[in-house]
Amino acid sequence: MTEHPPTTVSRQLERDGSRLSYQLHGPDDGPLITLTHGVSLDRHTFDGQVPALVDAGYRVLTWDIRGHGHSQPMGTGISLTQVADDLVAILDDVPVERAIIAGQSFGGMVIQDLLDRYPERVTAMVVIGAPALGDRPGPVMRVLQRLRVHMIKAWPDRLLRWVFATMVTRDPQVRAYVTHATNQLDKGAFVAVSFAAMGGYLREERAHSHRAPVLLVHGKQEERPVLRSMHRWAARGSAIRHAVVDGGHLVNQENPAGFNDTLLTFLAEHAPVEDSEGSAAGTTR
Repeated sequence: MTEHPPTTVSRQLERDGSRLSYQLHGPDDGPLITLTHGVSLDRHTFDGQVPALVDAGYRVLTWDIRGHGHSQPMGTGISLTQVADDLVAILDDVPVERAIIAGQSFGGMVIQDLLDRYPERVTAMVVIGAPALGDRPGPVMRVLQRLRVHMIKAWPDRLLRWVFATMVTRDPQVRAYVTHATNQLDKGAFVAVSFAAMGGYLREERAHSHRAPVLLVHGKQEERPVLRSMHRWAARGSAIRHAVVDGGHLVNQENPAGFNDTLLTFLAEHAPVEDSEGSAAGTTR
C-alpha cells in the first residue's frame, strides 16, 4: 500500500455505535471528492487515485465503511441507506455542503442512494463497477445472488476469504491487498455487509431522475451481471458518460493509470478545480 501525501488529516466521527474513520488529503480549497470502497475492503482501495487527484488540485476524502478498516465496531448494524447516511454525516463533519461522490462496487450503490435522497449535496457522481439501483437482474440471477450470499454465511471462514480474494481480481498484487483488507473483518461483519450489498443489488425501486453529471466506468473483464446493468444504465440518456477501461472488477487498482485518466478527464469537464481567478462550476465549498 502506498504512503499518503503529507497533507493528510485523519479524523473520527462517533455515529450509531461505530467510530467512523476518515481522512482528508490535499488542499482545503479544492473541490471535494469522496471515495467509497466495496464489501470487505477499506480506504486503501483508492491509494492509486489519491496522489493523482491531489496533484490535480482536488481535496480527497477517503473513509472506512462501518465495520471495515479503522471504523470499528460495526455498531447497530449495516445497510445501504445507513452507510449513505454515514457519508452525509461525514460531509457535515468536514464540513462541506456539496461534493463529487465516487464509489466502487458496494460503494457505487451507496452513492446512488445518497444522490437519490440528498441531490443537493452532490456536484457529480462516479460509479465504478456497480449495478444501477432498481435495475433488478432476471429471476435466475436473483436466485443465484441470494444463494451466493447464503453460501458466504455457511462456508468456513478460511475458505470464504480465499474464494472472495480469488474471485474479485486476477491481479496478484491487488489480490494480496484484498486478502489483507478482508482479514480485518470478522466472519459476522463479512456476512452482514454481504447481505447489505445483496439488498442493494436486488432493490426493487428504480433510482430517481437527477441532473448531476454521472460517469459510469468499469473494466473490460467486469462481472457479467454488473456489466449488463451498467450498459443498460448508460443507454438511458446521452448525459451519462460511459467509459470502459482495461481491467476487472477492481479496475481502479488493477489499472490505475487508465482509470485516473478517465476520471480526471470527466472531472475537468464537470467539476473543475478553481481557476486562477477563483471561479469554477465545480467548487464544493
